[in-house]
Amino acid sequence: MKRALAIALLSLVGLGFAQVRIGVLSPLTGAAAGTGQAQLRGFQLALEEINAAGGVLGQPLELIVEDTRADPATAVAAFEKLMTEDGVEFIAGGYSSGVTLALIESFRTFQPIVSWIGGASSGIGNDDFDGIEELIGQEDWFFHVHPWDYQNVEATFGFLGDLGVSSVAVLHEDGAFGTPGAAGLEAGVEAMGIDVVLNEAFTSTLAGGTGDFRAALSKVGAANPDMLYWIGYDSDAQPLSSQLKELGVAPAYVFGAPPGWPTGIDTAPEMECVMGLIGYLPNLPNPEAVAFANAYRAMHGADPDNYMAALAYAQLWSYADAINAAGTTDQAAVIAQLEAGTFRSPMGEWRFKPSVQAKHQGFGSDMWLVFQFQDGRREIVWPADRATAPLAACR
Repeated sequence: MKRALAIALLSLVGLGFAQVRIGVLSPLTGAAAGTGQAQLRGFQLALEEINAAGGVLGQPLELIVEDTRADPATAVAAFEKLMTEDGVEFIAGGYSSGVTLALIESFRTFQPIVSWIGGASSGIGNDDFDGIEELIGQEDWFFHVHPWDYQNVEATFGFLGDLGVSSVAVLHEDGAFGTPGAAGLEAGVEAMGIDVVLNEAFTSTLAGGTGDFRAALSKVGAANPDMLYWIGYDSDAQPLSSQLKELGVAPAYVFGAPPGWPTGIDTAPEMECVMGLIGYLPNLPNPEAVAFANAYRAMHGADPDNYMAALAYAQLWSYADAINAAGTTDQAAVIAQLEAGTFRSPMGEWRFKPSVQAKHQGFGSDMWLVFQFQDGRREIVWPADRATAPLAACR
């Protein structure tokens, strides 16, 4: 599988020695495969465009793609292969806070440039937990593209303030992603004067959970909140929503916060009216989003339905532009260009800047949109200046 992927990607860039090789870590199989495949399709589109524009340092850019299966041990083995067998100097991809935390010691050992589009768990505001931003955010070689967890909930607070809910029930996966995220969410909404009537943990299907959320959802029903807010992974979305309908638990609003949404879920009847955060949708009207959507459809024959495709596209272009601007693969020179550059993305221009503790943070809370599943598609319902439809009342 891995060899086949590498061969397929090489076929996109033509034959010949590739001077610059970038190692990609993505969950191409397993419970997070939808998000990993979306990342891969974003990388493929960027790779084709980069090489059509002359490549990197005058030669075709090469990607070596490794499947992490969103499994910590598999990811560590894949990263160490990229370092010891493939000899790559740059790492891209990324998914899951648990996987990222497992990789940190290996990152420190080899210290390539790591540009990372997963792993939102910062650890900021949680005295009992050392997060990714706290552990490696100060490293010169680490560049974090995806917003941190506190930037995710900051966007949510703006939406909740406009929505005017008075009570929220929180369900969250019990790992490094959901537990600190739920703590930050609870503290923030309570500071807004919103009652948190339930805070319940579950084991995600990604981490071996059964996918039976009925006991937790029954507690939601008993608490009768205005909103159910859940934090979990892609594979939790459909069973949780189905069981919500099955039990007749019907808060006025259901808000999900997984890192990505499964491909094809838009038309599932149980998803109607469910809301969530997303960084990119193909109906965004800005010219960069329209151009990305058209090019993606031409290459892949479908709409980009997972914002990780857009982040992967942005990440690879930032590497290509920075290395070309540096004129060399020397690490210090490329880091300087990543720090100084302004890069393209379907969401508009972006750059790395400091966050609470990290030296190099890409997108922040302003990347996020709130969407709602309406009639088999995702409509942007917040912020108002980018909305494609009004929020639908579902109860």
